Formats: sequence, C-alpha cells, structure tokens
Amino acid sequence: MIKKFILILIFMNLGLLIYFNADLILPNPAKAVTAEINPEKIKILTPQQIESLPKKSVETSSATPTENDTIPVNTQALTCYEWGVFSKARVTDAQIASSNIALQPLVIEQTTPDTKRFWVYKPPLKSAEAAQAKALELKALGIKDLFVVQDAKWKNAISFGIFEDEQLATKLFKELKAKGIKDIAKALHDQGKGYAHLLFKNIAAEKITELQKLKSDFPEANLQEVSCN
Repeated sequence: MIKKFILILIFMNLGLLIYFNADLILPNPAKAVTAEINPEKIKILTPQQIESLPKKSVETSSATPTENDTIPVNTQALTCYEWGVFSKARVTDAQIASSNIALQPLVIEQTTPDTKRFWVYKPPLKSAEAAQAKALELKALGIKDLFVVQDAKWKNAISFGIFEDEQLATKLFKELKAKGIKDIAKALHDQGKGYAHLLFKNIAAEKITELQKLKSDFPEANLQEVSCN
C-alpha cells in the first residue's frame, strides 16, 4: 500500500515538473522570419529614373499581316467611252482637251463616218460677240441645249443638236420654228474628207464627269459609253 502511494506521488511530481517546464523540455515552434528593413538604405527615384527603368513588352491582340495574308482591296468599276466623229482638224483639239484632264485616248481613224448624222443649227453669225448675244437670247426663251461652234469651218454657228435619227432632228427643228426661231437649218453634218474618233479605255467615274464637261466645246461629236471588250 505504501509503495503504491509513493509511486503516485512520484508520477504527480513528474507531471507537475513537465507542466511548469514545458517551454524548456518541449521543442520551440518555428518562428516566422521577418525581413529586416533598413530605413537608411531606402532611396526615392526621380520621374526620369522611373521612366528609364526597363519596361515589359506588351503583346497586342492584332497580328501583323504576313505575305500569305489576303488583304481586301476596294475595287472601282471602270468603263470605256467613244467620242466622235471628228474631222482630222478637230481630233487634235479633242486630244489636247483630253490630255488636260489626264486622259490619253486612242485615235481611231476611218475614211467614212459609221452613220449619217443630222444637224440642227443656226448658220454662223458675223462675230463671236454676236453669236454669244444670240445664244443668251435663245436661252432666255427656254432653249438650254445649244452651243456656239468653235470649229473653223462653222465658227460662230449655233448648234442645237446632232442626231443619228433623222426623225429626232426633224422634231427639234419644228419645235424651234414653233417658238419663232428664225434662220435655222437641218442638214447632214459634213465632217470633211477624213474622220476619226477617240476611244477612252477603263475610265474612273470622276474622269467621266470631267470628260462630259468637254462636250460643249465639241458639239459636232457624240460621247457615248461602249463595251470594253
């Protein structure tokens, strides 16, 4: 009995010893290592120094096109026009006028005109001033489609129109007569012994507008769109 009591006291003393000296007997838990900060080593950078720091390259989402990539190109419709028929004397003037708007037509020469053309006109007046005054007078009457001819043979004549269809020429002639216009005529248009027309290939839209503006200087010739084939 006494031995049991002594053993109990020994175990109790050991338990108390371990409890009060646990930090010495048991291993210490690992402590977090904190980096030591040295304030005297902190350096403030200037904006220039910040700007000079290496920068990380940023990848863009759009890829650079390679030689194999297909890049869409806007295409513009091109058309062809024929202008004529001109006398040989006038075809040179028409070429010069075309070159002034950066067009270089092909000159197609021919011995006879392809078709007959009927001209409604007022014979040449005495001077350019008289022709211009008469043109203004006619426009005041509501006649808008007319030109003062500059060709040497018919200089200062007033042209009202040239037609392949004789019936259209006759209709215009009668309408002008009904408005009281005197000294007008309808006749086959004589273009001389030599003939030529100009062929414009693959003209852009803006050039067609410029070309059409030249018609007033060449009332004897028709400008029409033709096939490019």
